[in-house]
Amino acid sequence: MKGIIGRILASEGIDCFGILPVEELKVINPRPMPDWARSAVVIAVPYDDGSRYGDGVSAYAHVEDYHLYFRELFERILPKFEEAFPGRRFFGSADHSPIHEKEAAAKAGLGIVGMHSMLINPRYGSYIFLGTVITDMETDEKGGEIRYCSRCGKCIEACPGRAISECGIDPGRCLSAVSQKKRLTDEEAALLAECGVAWGCDVCQAVCPYNAERDYTKISFFREHRHGDFTASEVASMSDEEFSHFAFSWRGRARILQNLSNLENLRE
Repeated sequence: MKGIIGRILASEGIDCFGILPVEELKVINPRPMPDWARSAVVIAVPYDDGSRYGDGVSAYAHVEDYHLYFRELFERILPKFEEAFPGRRFFGSADHSPIHEKEAAAKAGLGIVGMHSMLINPRYGSYIFLGTVITDMETDEKGGEIRYCSRCGKCIEACPGRAISECGIDPGRCLSAVSQKKRLTDEEAALLAECGVAWGCDVCQAVCPYNAERDYTKISFFREHRHGDFTASEVASMSDEEFSHFAFSWRGRARILQNLSNLENLRE
């Protein structure tokens, strides 16, 4: 099972995956979890190609929405799984998975959990997206203990919102979370602009030692479907179709436009 799945994923440029039995999965959304589920294939996909940006938009949002990538990926690989394993069932998802993806990935050996709460892959660092394929196939694979980073504290020191501590993440202070709120207070808007944040925040990733010598993605989607620096005027002029291709579109155009405008005004 694992060898065949590995070869199919390798044909997509994916070399980081693991398999866990359903008993070791933490179900967080029971409704889409099929009652026939017996195991899950957990996939880690690198998205960073080494590009850097000066617009205050997180690196992940400069690539066309990863949900589009996974939708296209599953359209390609699930038929291959079904052909390789006749009569078996497969259900793919990303972000809206019925299981706790980060915990499953950590137990499957795909990385360690950092103080910034992200999974850190030994090859690609924390610049990864996670996806899962639920299947009715049994597996002899076993998960391991969840491992954590060395807790050097660099992300705590560098976090502009002082959101990271020994106790975990305070989402109310995380500027990535704040930048995605529907409504901001004047103080929150000013803090985002002062810290150079328009959408998301990569500061904790940038200072993490585990990201220092990572490999970059070779997957064509993330190398070709990439946008340079965003400006407020450009985002305002995008068609609805074009705008919908980026991860920040789920919150609507007003939020990203306001954040970009505030940042641009401060820089003038």
